[in-house]
Amino acid sequence: MSEVNTRHVCRHIYLLNAKIDHLTSFNTDEGRVSREQLYILEIIAEEPDITQKELISKMKKEQTAVSRAVQKMVDYGYIRKSQSKEDLRATYLQISDRGLELIDTLDDEICELTDDLLKDLSKEEVKNLTEILEKIHH
Repeated sequence: MSEVNTRHVCRHIYLLNAKIDHLTSFNTDEGRVSREQLYILEIIAEEPDITQKELISKMKKEQTAVSRAVQKMVDYGYIRKSQSKEDLRATYLQISDRGLELIDTLDDEICELTDDLLKDLSKEEVKNLTEILEKIHH
């Protein structure tokens, strides 16, 4: 791929990411939940007892940013933290029933936003985009 095409693709990915960030901040009774915070909840739901260190590694974010987001989710009652008895430096994370309910509630909103973003694409284009995104993600 030429440099010009790569820059063009990079710019569109960046703009799409910014648009998704803007659209995916959700109001809850406790306050706003960002896309990043929702992603944290989804990771913890998929990997019960993930350590905070493993979560930071998966997210490829600064430790302080992830720690702040996790603490906010703990304060909201969406996540529980427990300290390892074997390694006092390790903190395990579990999603609460309340966190699972939030994911379920926001799932419909996320699907509506996705449908809106993809409304101008044909079914074949959506299929191709999905395949491309899966290939990039793995």
